[in-house]
Amino acid sequence: MNQIKKIFRLLLFTVALGFGLSSCTVDEPIVVVPKTIDQYIAQFSEYVASERAFVDNCVVGYNKGDFAPLSASSFDSYTAAYRAALQADSAVIVKPGVTIAELVAANTSLAVPGKAFWGKINISDRRPLNNLITEVTALSDNTAVGTAVGQVSQEAKNALATAIAAAIATRDASTTIDRQVTEGVTALNTAKQAFLNAVVK
Repeated sequence: MNQIKKIFRLLLFTVALGFGLSSCTVDEPIVVVPKTIDQYIAQFSEYVASERAFVDNCVVGYNKGDFAPLSASSFDSYTAAYRAALQADSAVIVKPGVTIAELVAANTSLAVPGKAFWGKINISDRRPLNNLITEVTALSDNTAVGTAVGQVSQEAKNALATAIAAAIATRDASTTIDRQVTEGVTALNTAKQAFLNAVVK
């Protein structure tokens, strides 16, 4: 009889433990609070206005947030296309009786021109690297190959050209982050010093 009671207690404990664990592992249901059409309009209006302000003030350059100079020839067409899409969405937002479905469709229409435009925007400040590239390129251009005082060997000239090319690739890559800019500056400065050391004294 005592053995049966022990088994029953063990079974009861196991069931209770199972319920306790299951209550700890079940995810809470996600409650989605629906927004009103006015809330959607307000949020979308704010987004479109923010994007318009950015496009209108965007310039070509090497600073973070500038349109990449490598793509300068497409600056006008990319900004015009995105600006036109944003303008069209502005018209949808103020349309009397606009629906949520129309707002969603308007937002979706921004995807292609928006992605094209933002794909050309610098995500880091490349000015320090660009400035150094300009300086080192001038140094190379103004130093002749030869054995006279002030000249360098062809090997030194080639090594510096390779370093400049690597720095340009880093500067112009759309994915270059600040750390890579810093590393590019360090590498080019090292190559510059090696070049200066190779100049015949």
